Amino acid sequence: MPRKKDQIEVLLRIRRRQEDLKAQALACAQREVNQAERERDMIVADQRRTLREAVLASREALDARKLLRFRQHERYLARLSVEKDAAIGELRQEAEGKRQELEGAMKHRKMVERLVERRDEAHQQALRKTEQKQTDEVAATKSAIKRMKGRAES
Repeated sequence: MPRKKDQIEVLLRIRRRQEDLKAQALACAQREVNQAERERDMIVADQRRTLREAVLASREALDARKLLRFRQHERYLARLSVEKDAAIGELRQEAEGKRQELEGAMKHRKMVERLVERRDEAHQQALRKTEQKQTDEVAATKSAIKRMKGRAES
């Protein structure tokens, strides 16, 4: 019997470790999503700054080459922003997959914990039953001794 208990405890430790690893993977994926979103926000801010500079430059003097450079840089930033949005979408999907893996690991751990609880409850029930049996035997023995004493005195 101790061997089975050890096996379940080992299994429970393994399930907990798996859950921890899945949680770490999810946290890493979430950090990647957040980092990509910050990068995209910086690109968008740079894009807006470039557009403002282009508007100011066009008010001061019409330099076609300068306006063309602003326009090219703004288009480059717009392309980067779109690419970053796509990357964020992929990272979010990956994070969602990791979240689902974590939920699965949590379910497996809880299942093993319930098995451990049931095993412990069954063990406690068996102990109570044995204890009750012993108490009944002691009570029966005492009762028999009292009856025998009562008969011997009579």
